[in-house]
Amino acid sequence: MRERLFEALDAEWAIVGSSQQARASIARWAEREPALTGIVSPAEAVERCRRAEPAAAAVILGAVLRHAREPLAARTVLQAVVPALRAQAARRVGGVRHLVTGQGWQASDDFDADVVELALARIAALAGTSPAWPAQAICEATWTSLRARLGHAARRGLAPMEIDEQAVNVEASPSRTDAESLALAVAGAVRAQWLALDDARVIYATRVLGLTPAEVAAAQGRDVRALRTQRRRAERRLVHAGWAPATGMAPCRSAALASSSAAAG
Repeated sequence: MRERLFEALDAEWAIVGSSQQARASIARWAEREPALTGIVSPAEAVERCRRAEPAAAAVILGAVLRHAREPLAARTVLQAVVPALRAQAARRVGGVRHLVTGQGWQASDDFDADVVELALARIAALAGTSPAWPAQAICEATWTSLRARLGHAARRGLAPMEIDEQAVNVEASPSRTDAESLALAVAGAVRAQWLALDDARVIYATRVLGLTPAEVAAAQGRDVRALRTQRRRAERRLVHAGWAPATGMAPCRSAALASSSAAAG
């Protein structure tokens, strides 16, 4: 079995992060960055970022990010956010990985590679700048790019939509968007057997991924009017059941679902 990417990054970092070259580099960065004073290696900087309170971690990570035009500094920033990226990969997109058969990510290794690729691109774009919350600036932009990439792939070549077992176990972050809240509600409703998988596929494809009913109908070989009717009935079922995206369980009406149902048709 091929080694998973995040584990490979950790193994590589165990060697790179404390090397003599790495120690010399962080000493040089510290000459211009007081926040790095006393930190003897990039590996120690990463550990401090992971253990510190968010505000303190942001100061350290921001100091390294300002030097991220250097490959080693960029790699240090990446390693600092690896736990967040790993959780993001498992939590936020686990349920959409196979939504578009043949167009999405066919293996978790492929998906993880895209996560890292986009995170590195974001780090490169932010190199030399000073965002207040560097980790959030990197991770949230990575997720936004992933959603855009999946939507683009879906539009280029639609195949039948699928929701697998991972989809009904999806969780959302505390700062989730309306689309993420709706995704969580749909997944929870399927898990609780309030909503059929076929209905969930239609809601997810059109309301979360942003595909039009016509696109989904064409991919499934269906009449668009029938698909719209199916979606409207499914959304009404969710609203009438009082499903709450915030918890995935509690019976209270959701503004996100209510607004989606009102806009159906």
